[in-house]
Amino acid sequence: MDLQYALLLIGIVIVVTIGLSGYERFRLNRRQFERRTPGREPVSVDTQGAAAAEVTISAAQPLDINPGPPTDLIKRSLKFDGFVAESSFIQDSELQQEFESAERVVSVPVSVGPRAAATLASFSGIETGDLEYLFPPGQKHGPNPKIDFIVHLPGRGPLFRNQALGIYKQNEYVLEKPRQLYGLRYLAGDWFPLERDAEDSQYSDLALAIQMVDERGPIEESELETFLQVALKLADALKRRTRLVMTVERALTSARELQQFADKYDVLASVVVAANNAHFTGPAIKEAAEHFGMHFGAMNIFHMKNNNADGCRHLFSMANLYQPGSFDPDSLGSFETRGLTLFMTIPCVQDAARVFRKMVETAQGLSQMLGGRMVDQDQRPLNEKNLAAIQRQIGKITSDISAHGIVPGSETAVRFFNP
Repeated sequence: MDLQYALLLIGIVIVVTIGLSGYERFRLNRRQFERRTPGREPVSVDTQGAAAAEVTISAAQPLDINPGPPTDLIKRSLKFDGFVAESSFIQDSELQQEFESAERVVSVPVSVGPRAAATLASFSGIETGDLEYLFPPGQKHGPNPKIDFIVHLPGRGPLFRNQALGIYKQNEYVLEKPRQLYGLRYLAGDWFPLERDAEDSQYSDLALAIQMVDERGPIEESELETFLQVALKLADALKRRTRLVMTVERALTSARELQQFADKYDVLASVVVAANNAHFTGPAIKEAAEHFGMHFGAMNIFHMKNNNADGCRHLFSMANLYQPGSFDPDSLGSFETRGLTLFMTIPCVQDAARVFRKMVETAQGLSQMLGGRMVDQDQRPLNEKNLAAIQRQIGKITSDISAHGIVPGSETAVRFFNP
């Protein structure tokens, strides 16, 4: 009998312990939820009968309705003191030396292992030569050897669009990186993507291209091999020769250097509109944004549309300064925030300095209309001197990108920096 009582007592103790532990976890989760949920009143939690521990959030401790700015936006934003977020922005002379070094590395044959050295040998019928003259980097709609690995499929007579596109579509699904089949328009002599061309289009030559770097990183040798297999299938079906613009070894080296290029130049220019006293409300934000020509759209943020045919669809955009960055259209009526950020992807717009000035003018107008002030991502005031420093950096960035064979705001720049 004593043993039974002892076991019963132990069981009761275990049950009570588990119950208290679960309750404590519930209290903690609830407290965190209350702190993160906008517009909630202070909550009283009864912990021990009549004794209550009251959880309040006073004016001295404002409600944390926004956990923090999006990390990527901070890391990629230019700063007026010559810094890109936490790492220093490379100065002019150093930047030039680095790119001269990168160009020398790309032009020197390198050994990347026996597999890469034998890759071309495993694909009979593929020629390799210096064919970059066929694909000048400045062309508007064609492949760009600065960012693409290209297989040229020359021919004699005209080839109909649907014939080539149908074979390509049967095989290209095995690739992961962005790719495109281009045609050299018969008689017209300009390159154009088949998927965007008219159905009755005819071509003398084809070019199959795959982007060497995207948001996942540089292309790997295995995908280059798969890409070559797709090219050979296309060439075999259409009875065409295959010629590479560059060797596989050079493509792998170029991809690594291109990744470094992307890391340095995929930067934003941004301006923050911070609330002076009260929060900015959803309806007021929407009214002010539309007043200055911005409209709600993709990614649930506001955009200034680009009315030109070239470049990004949007000149710049406006997001909530705090996580998650977007605006929920279903709850915009009750939405509040302490800050907005206007930002532009520098390589993706034509005349980035002019677009930056327009973005600053819009931010100034929003500040006046909403009752805020212009600051940078670190909440430091922005004045004319600081803005001029950022504008000089923008000019240097666009100049260096152009020197690398990628025209800011071009179709190539948009697909490379804004996949």
